[in-house]
Amino acid sequence: RLGEAEGEFLVGNGEKLTMMDCALAPKLYHLQCGLEGFKDNAIDLAAQFPALSKYMDTVFARPSFVKTTYPKETVVWGWGNARN
Repeated sequence: RLGEAEGEFLVGNGEKLTMMDCALAPKLYHLQCGLEGFKDNAIDLAAQFPALSKYMDTVFARPSFVKTTYPKETVVWGWGNARN
């Protein structure tokens, strides 16, 4: 689905940010933080999943996402505690 729609987002023609994007974005952010913090970037998202990487860049750049996101080190710290 990513890369096939006219717009940048997931639902319909991808022109509008929806609740699906709002629900998925934090999960993808945690995925990115986890890959960096625990797996030494074992998966190169940009190379292996370019449409997903572009989607993440788009959503992560939104002012609403930037204002409400924890720093990466905080996410890694939290998951580090959860993994113990």
